[in-house]
Amino acid sequence: MFPDDLDTVFFDAGGTLVHVDYAFIVELAAGHGVAIDPARMPHGDAAARLAMDRRLQAVGARADSDRARVPSYFETLLLGAGVAAQAARSLAPHVQAAHRQGNLWRVPFADAAAVLEGLRAAGLATAVISNADGRVRAVLEAAGLLAHLDFVIDSHEEGVEKPDPEIFHRAVARRGTAAARAAYVGDIYAVDVVGARAAGLAPCLVDPTGSYAGADCPRVASLSELLERLGRQPAGLTSGG
Repeated sequence: MFPDDLDTVFFDAGGTLVHVDYAFIVELAAGHGVAIDPARMPHGDAAARLAMDRRLQAVGARADSDRARVPSYFETLLLGAGVAAQAARSLAPHVQAAHRQGNLWRVPFADAAAVLEGLRAAGLATAVISNADGRVRAVLEAAGLLAHLDFVIDSHEEGVEKPDPEIFHRAVARRGTAAARAAYVGDIYAVDVVGARAAGLAPCLVDPTGSYAGADCPRVASLSELLERLGRQPAGLTSGG
């Protein structure tokens, strides 16, 4: 549950405020002779998150870097979207190369800006704590979200990644609050929930496909539902965006 005296909501970036550019990957695949049903892309993304989560829980989330995990993420996403195994293996390096050039986690969820603004209008601070590569602030600005955030913590700049509690401690200190008065919203249990909980923050998962049914933390299907759960639903904004 969320603390009664909540004053800050921290967010992950990729998979939480912005998602993979599905349309770009579909177009890239078509250029390599691989057809992908766009409707399957969110399910492929969910499959990739779960595969990463299982691996992290098996080997330990601090065993390697976020950067090292991205190539296998894209291959699993393609497989989950219905691409045949051989084609996915061939296409994944091209997707990875495009990500290196332009960070594919760049499309804002439809309700992201309104939810961030709704939280701030309700008197809560909003900020990002992201395992990133130094580009997350620019990505959020291009997505129209940076203006709705008080600050951004990028692991590349900090030299420490989630789930290490240290990066959460730094964010809480920068905000000037107590961990017990903050929530953290992310999309991967072993990184976001484990790390936030270890640092004393209240964790929450954004889980649009219901992949984390049974998880021992609050889950929301959308960011708009988060506002509803917090009792801070602005007029005219409905869940499910």
